[in-house]
Amino acid sequence: MVAGCWRVAIVVVIIVMAATDEQEYVIWRSSAVNGFTWEEASRAYASKAACEDAVQSRKRWVARTLDLMRRIGADDTLQRTVGDRIYECRPTLTGPAPTPVQTGAPQSP
Repeated sequence: MVAGCWRVAIVVVIIVMAATDEQEYVIWRSSAVNGFTWEEASRAYASKAACEDAVQSRKRWVARTLDLMRRIGADDTLQRTVGDRIYECRPTLTGPAPTPVQTGAPQSP
């Protein structure tokens, strides 16, 4: 009887640990238009798998858009601005937003 209680306790601990280990993910994007700097590009997703599915959906959208642009005769430069986007799933930021770096001479009041 005691062994049965331990099994239940171990299962409960494993479930609790799995639930607390889940982290939200967001899609980050980069492109030549913004100098290949990364920026958040989506809402938060509950799991990495859901985020990866959304990334694949965005890639399909870009492919369809490029196909349409080729059919209507858009030039290569315009096609590259749409087609050079890079998407990546990353965990959401958990801390406060970083303070911007101040450059230049200090201003007097």
